[in-house]
Amino acid sequence: MHSLTDADENDEMRASRLILGDHWTRRNRWLAVASVIVTSVLIGGCDASSPPDPLSASVVDARSEGMQQMGAALDEVVARVDGQVLGESLIDECYEGQRNWKVDTGYDYRCSLLIGVLVGMDGDFRTQMLDTDMALSELGWQSGDGEWPGRLVHDYWDLRAGESPDGHVRLDRLPGPLTVTRGGLRLLFDYGSVVDDRGLDRIDRSQQSTPWCCGLPFFDKREPMNVVQATGAQGHDHLILITVEGHYFQK
Repeated sequence: MHSLTDADENDEMRASRLILGDHWTRRNRWLAVASVIVTSVLIGGCDASSPPDPLSASVVDARSEGMQQMGAALDEVVARVDGQVLGESLIDECYEGQRNWKVDTGYDYRCSLLIGVLVGMDGDFRTQMLDTDMALSELGWQSGDGEWPGRLVHDYWDLRAGESPDGHVRLDRLPGPLTVTRGGLRLLFDYGSVVDDRGLDRIDRSQQSTPWCCGLPFFDKREPMNVVQATGAQGHDHLILITVEGHYFQK
């Protein structure tokens, strides 16, 4: 693992701050657009049997609060990962639940956010991911003993190496955790590398794969990143997509 000079570190930190500022602005831009729409259109209320208006004042306020909470939680995690921020994605959906004799989701309608940050990393991936486990625990995230992201990477590494003819581990074949949670939020991790096209495909799919139920959304706002463009000129050995999932409205 190469060592950076102080000048290199300062340049990299400045670049990361510029990238962070650029992508973090996307959250505020979407909230501003929604607020303008609300103030320029007269929107009525809705009864319990009808879907909520995603651009009503109450839903926009809930979205703003949820986005700020989730953005702050994600920023904390990204700040503890040893890498460079390459891009950010945002999925905002409102959808109908399911209530019948077979399935009861516990809600009629729900609105959810999925915010992702793509990070480029170099060096010993297994060690860095185990360090990430420690950071998540220190930040108050919880998971089952074997379900931390670094633990899963470590446990599956030798298995995936044995499956490869040349011993090369494809990061996109490493599992990510499903049970890392804190205060109603959930963290998801996906991996890839620039040299493996399927790794980029996994990240592209994951940034847009909403994990919630059930039917087609009646509101769908998507700002996915261009993964190829985000990673093309950076040259990092490893890629990690960290997404936070949360719900900001439910009835």
